[in-house]
Amino acid sequence: MPGGAVKQREFKSYGLMAAVLIAFAVGIRTVLVLLQWPPTNSDEGIMAIIADDIAYHGKFPLMFYGQHYMGILEGYLGALFYHLTGGPSIVALRLGVIVLIGLFFFVMYRLTSIIYSKGMALFTLAMMSIGSIPYLSRQTLATGGSTETLLFGSLAFLIAMLLSLSYDRQASVRSKLLRMLGYACFGIVVGLGLWSDMVGLPLYAMATLLLLINCWRDILIWGGWFAGLLGGAIGLLPTIIYAATTNIPEGKNPLGILFGMAASTPMNAPPEQLSLWHKIVETFQVSLPTATSSPFCPVIEYPFMGDNTRRSLSCGIIQSSWSIGYLLLMITSITITILALKQLGRNKTESTVSEQHKLRVIFITRLCMSGAALLAIIVYINSSGPINQPGYHARYIVSLVAITPVILAPLWYAARRLRPELSWARTRLYGSRIILAAITISLIAGTYIAFTEVPGARAASSRRQHLIEQLTALHVSYLYTDYWTCYNLIVATMNTQHPIICAVIDDKLSNRHNRIKSYQKAVDTSKRPPLMCAKDLSLTTRDVYNCLPTIEALAKATNHKIGPYFVRHDLDGYVMYRAEPKT
Repeated sequence: MPGGAVKQREFKSYGLMAAVLIAFAVGIRTVLVLLQWPPTNSDEGIMAIIADDIAYHGKFPLMFYGQHYMGILEGYLGALFYHLTGGPSIVALRLGVIVLIGLFFFVMYRLTSIIYSKGMALFTLAMMSIGSIPYLSRQTLATGGSTETLLFGSLAFLIAMLLSLSYDRQASVRSKLLRMLGYACFGIVVGLGLWSDMVGLPLYAMATLLLLINCWRDILIWGGWFAGLLGGAIGLLPTIIYAATTNIPEGKNPLGILFGMAASTPMNAPPEQLSLWHKIVETFQVSLPTATSSPFCPVIEYPFMGDNTRRSLSCGIIQSSWSIGYLLLMITSITITILALKQLGRNKTESTVSEQHKLRVIFITRLCMSGAALLAIIVYINSSGPINQPGYHARYIVSLVAITPVILAPLWYAARRLRPELSWARTRLYGSRIILAAITISLIAGTYIAFTEVPGARAASSRRQHLIEQLTALHVSYLYTDYWTCYNLIVATMNTQHPIICAVIDDKLSNRHNRIKSYQKAVDTSKRPPLMCAKDLSLTTRDVYNCLPTIEALAKATNHKIGPYFVRHDLDGYVMYRAEPKT
């Protein structure tokens, strides 16, 4: 009885500490959002418009505007928080993302507690609660996909593991039929994850493999496959309805997009960037460190999203060292788990059948999680992601965050206990502690750096408001501008007395990047809408949206041909040309 009471107190204390750590992680992200960090962008602006359409215009969209894949759960959560907070705002929109991240941390605590220990789970939560600018940005920006991938991917593993642990070949028919509900829930989670963003596919594939290895009789004989497919269809219902009711161009359906991302190459990429070696280098020097929260030498190709570090030899060495360390930890974790599985097979008489089953499921779960990480990296290397903008495209391997416990486990256990039977025991113990301390300090530094970025984010917000005031003073209601400016202006003014509607143009003044056709039509049919382009190229992307030289040439040629027609207006960071013919 006393022993049971002690265990119960320990269980409650672990649960309390987990709640504190989750609250801490959620609190950090909430404070950053309230401080207007990270700076918003037009991708998030699209989600804000979606949430506004849901909350106030009776619309029920199924996909992210302008593309035929990626669900909008964040838009529906944003619409809810619009009502709860009294109106639309970027802060309200991001609260939905923070809720998803809080749920992800809870799932990770439960998952890690079972496959390792509650102490390891608390340590994992502590390490994941802080991180670099890209890491924290992905967990606060409402741009769709990333937080859903983390939540549904980890939840798929948790459900698969629980079903595997509870599997009993001798169970009654009633119990086997009740388990079908579990397989259906697994399918729903995977379906919702695939609807939200297909970059989580490695997680869902390996979680499914985990089920097949441990519960294949349930799945193949008792109809688990049907329950799983039925659940998957329910989770994918938004995608199915969208595909059935929308005229999707050939090759633009979700599967076509998925294979396209894995095989396509940028049109302007030079031959040397298409080589496998270039992809490997960019993956391990930029993408993997960015995705796994390395705070050093951040590569953010879009200047308005944060500071970008120039590529240098020193940064290459630092980032490569981070990636090499990551891979070594993964290899160590896989090796330890395989050896443990072999040991379990040799010592069958030393434990009960149920204990052996539990350990086998735990070891296989760890291996499947490692497999998900390896699969994600391999698929990414083979895709167009690392060819150019490897920092921005690191979001495609966000799945790596969900397997953090597997990476940390070797260090955690090596740092916790001294094994006298090993001749190098003290070196192993203190070396692991030093590495863990270095990682912890790095993550704390990354979080500190994020807070130092707050003044810059607030300045960007103020600068945008000043631009809006300038446009309002010029009585501009419709205009053409670049993508990264357009939807920010729409969101910032859509509930004001002077809303601004814009359509997107690129450096060639084409309109191929308009995500919301109704806005484009409104601008096209308005009377002499002006053209506005950034003169401060830190406000947009130079390679696609540097349209100022083109509109300057157009204005000069037009004015030379027919006399004064286009008038130049210098604004805060932008130049606007408006047709103001002399009457």
